[in-house]
Formats: sequence, C-alpha cells, structure tokens
Amino acid sequence: MMQKMYERTENRRYRIQVLRGLAITAVVLIHHTPIGTAQIWCRPLLNFCVGLFLFLSGMLSDAKAWNPQKRIIKIAIPYILWTLVYVLLAQYKSPGLIPIEYIKNLLTARSAAVMYFVFVYCELTLLIPLIDKLAHSKFRWIGFIISPLEIIIMRLIPLSTGLVINKYVHLLMEVSCLGWFTYFYMGYLIGNEIIKIDWKKSFLLSAWLLSLALQVCEGYWYYTMGETNCGTQLKLSSVLSGLLFALIAYKYIDCNRIPAPGFLHLLGRFSFGIFFSHIAIMTVLSHISLYERHSVFPLTALIVITISVILISIGRQILGDKARYLAL
Repeated sequence: MMQKMYERTENRRYRIQVLRGLAITAVVLIHHTPIGTAQIWCRPLLNFCVGLFLFLSGMLSDAKAWNPQKRIIKIAIPYILWTLVYVLLAQYKSPGLIPIEYIKNLLTARSAAVMYFVFVYCELTLLIPLIDKLAHSKFRWIGFIISPLEIIIMRLIPLSTGLVINKYVHLLMEVSCLGWFTYFYMGYLIGNEIIKIDWKKSFLLSAWLLSLALQVCEGYWYYTMGETNCGTQLKLSSVLSGLLFALIAYKYIDCNRIPAPGFLHLLGRFSFGIFFSHIAIMTVLSHISLYERHSVFPLTALIVITISVILISIGRQILGDKARYLAL
C-alpha cells in the first residue's frame, strides 16, 4: 500500500514537472511569435502558460504550511541578479546610467518582459492566508470574478473607449496579481480539495477548443482597435481558455494513459532558469546579423530553449549549490 502511494506521489511530481516544461516552452514561443495577425492565430494555443504556472503554484499551496519567506527569497534573489544582467545588456554603452536604471527596473520589473511575474507570484504568496479564508467562506464565488473584473474595468473599457490610464496606475497594473488571481485561486481550491471538478476530459477538451475560437474572434476585435498586443493573455477569452487548460492539466496529472515525455520533464526542471535567461539569450542572438536574417518562427524559439538548457547545465556544474541564486 505504501509503495503504491509513493509511486503515485512520484508520478504526480513527474507530471507536474512535465506541465512546467510545457508551460515554459509556450512562454518562449510567445516571445518569438511575429507581431500582427500572427498573434491572433498563434497566441490562443500558447496563452495557457503563465496561468498554468500560477494554477500549479496555487495547487501546491496550503495556508497551514504557509512560509512566504522561503518562497519569496527563492525567487527574489534571482530577480535581483537577473535584473542587473538585463540592465547591463541594455546600458553597456552608457555605463553612467547603469546605477539609476538598475534601481528603476528593480522597482518596476521592467528590465525584461517576464519580470512582472515575480511581483505577481510574491503578491499571491503573501495573500495565501486571505485566499484560504475566502476559499472556505460562503463568498467563495468572489474569487472567480476578480480577474474578469480587473480585465473589464482596467483594460477592456479603456481600450474600447480610448480612455488614457494614469501612468502610475498603469505601472501598478503591470505588476498587479489581480488579472491573474483566478488561476492561482482555482489551483488553491482544487489542490486543497475545497472543490472537486468532475467534468469529463472530453467535455473540457471540447470547451477549450471552443474557447480558442473565441480568442481568435476577440483577438481580431482588439486588432481593429489598434491594439498591437492583440494576442495578450489578459483577455477575457484568454482567461477562459487558460482555466480550461489548467483543468485539463489537472486531469493529466493523475492519468497514466497519456505519455509524460522526458524532454518536457527536463525543461520543467530547468523552467526557472529558462524563465529568467531566455530573453537575455534572445538579446545576444539579435546582435548576430546572420542569425537575424535567417531566423524563422518557431525554429528560433527551439534554438533559444536549447541554448538555455545547455547554459543552465554548465552553470549548475560550475556553480554547484550557488546556482540556485541565478535560478539555474
């Protein structure tokens, strides 16, 4: 009996890493997707990534074992070091600007396109006791409308009406967890067995495919309003798709009939390092004219992932235990 429980636990851990590997692959693909209408058609298939990371984090959280210091330090130290890396890459020709730019980027998470996630993750970690109280209350449903309300009020209405948001409010929006809250909340509810989803996998898959069509339609609508980022993950249809994908992923964790590819497990183990490093690698590659001229999506994303894995492996060998400070 104990052996079966151990095997089940190990299988779940393995598959969670596979899902992380899938999510980080989608993150890198997003940052290589061509602008324009390509975003409308490609991004719906990729927009599950950040939501899936947050869903899994929520699923593995428990207010009874709440230790925010451990989680925050684990991600804050790499954030501090990688922010410096990105500032150096951006300002190496103007060294005098590096100190002030470093402080500004450290406070605003603008050194690279992925850095906002650190703020979002830390905010949600700090909110776990409140999330637990909400999850066990009769007002549990409120948690499911936080992200849609934020998107409608702070993003969709200004976009459709031409309303210009104050730059300081916009800065707070960029690092706020509210637009992402529902993913973490759903994961917390399911992971702590507060709710149970009994929907069949076939129903979830059909609903997800339908939601992809809605994403394409909404993407075209955003595009007509002059929104360059028409593939954004913070659209109503994107959140719907992301939640459905997260539920499919949850079903996958306990399903032994569906393969768990070893290469995705490897990427899952390296996902933290790939998350922080891949845009730096993209920046360096962009200065190689031959690479730029012959770069083709999605091959470019696969090249960056491969380079990331190689460099992370080397970094772990050289730095040993200290590699964790760079999220390697």
